[in-house]
Amino acid sequence: MKRILIWFLLSMPFVASAQKTHTVAAKESFYSIGRLYNVHPRDLATYNNIDFEKGLSIGQVIKIPPASKAAPMPDVPVQTNTPLPVAKEQPTKKTTGATSPIYHTVAPKEGLYGISKKYNASIEDIKKWNSLSSDALSIGMNIIVGYSEDAAPVAVKPVPQKAPEPKKEVEVNEEPKPSVTTTVTPISKEVPAQKTNNGFNGGFFKPYFTKQAATEQNNKDEGTAGIFKSMSGWEDGKYYCLHNTAPAGSFVKITHKGTNKVVYAKVLDLMPNLSQNTSLVIQISSAAAAELGVTGTSFDCEIVY
Repeated sequence: MKRILIWFLLSMPFVASAQKTHTVAAKESFYSIGRLYNVHPRDLATYNNIDFEKGLSIGQVIKIPPASKAAPMPDVPVQTNTPLPVAKEQPTKKTTGATSPIYHTVAPKEGLYGISKKYNASIEDIKKWNSLSSDALSIGMNIIVGYSEDAAPVAVKPVPQKAPEPKKEVEVNEEPKPSVTTTVTPISKEVPAQKTNNGFNGGFFKPYFTKQAATEQNNKDEGTAGIFKSMSGWEDGKYYCLHNTAPAGSFVKITHKGTNKVVYAKVLDLMPNLSQNTSLVIQISSAAAAELGVTGTSFDCEIVY
């Protein structure tokens, strides 16, 4: 009987596990803590039932999810510390043969920026191939991200996608009158920014930021801004940025402390998990940097998001 008991105890697997935790220190965020444990910042917030947009408090104790329940930190290959590019149209490769488009199914948390880097295609080409009027994507959407070498892109009819319903802003006269006049302005309709000798007056997304600032809580930060290469914005004033706190698709106001010039940019994604980015508060596109009058590879800025 004693032998049977010993055999039974030795056969039972004994697993000692403990919940890993982290106490939040000054200047720490979901992103910096996620980098320490190789956990995506949004998964870290979800695992602790914390609103990602509200951030963390000093001294707060949070639980670290196991690797099986969290996605690793994203690694977006964005080039920084490089000279500003000269606006230049890239030639389109013309080939002959049967068409053979390459498709990609949009996964959760994916955006046009990440997909374009994954397939080495520009955001403008992906939008053109799929007849997209905005940067918005839906989970499960099947989009064209390129063509095989024997295909001719100009001969392929884009896959029709259902565009998001445009938001409408209604302005109603406040004074009571027998007949109320309303003005409906579709926000999603793109009106090209008018370029002047001084640039695009902040860029295409200025009215979008103004509308956002009027309805949502504004956060401010300051520090060093970096620059990444982009072909967008040189001709239409559409400036983009990478930020670790503002959600993708929202808009940010960036002020150059040296020149007091301002641009408005749309958030594409988180900043890449690279050592040279740890001291940056934001990264902006090269076209946005040019309008701000930046002459180097980084600058002191103030941001509102």
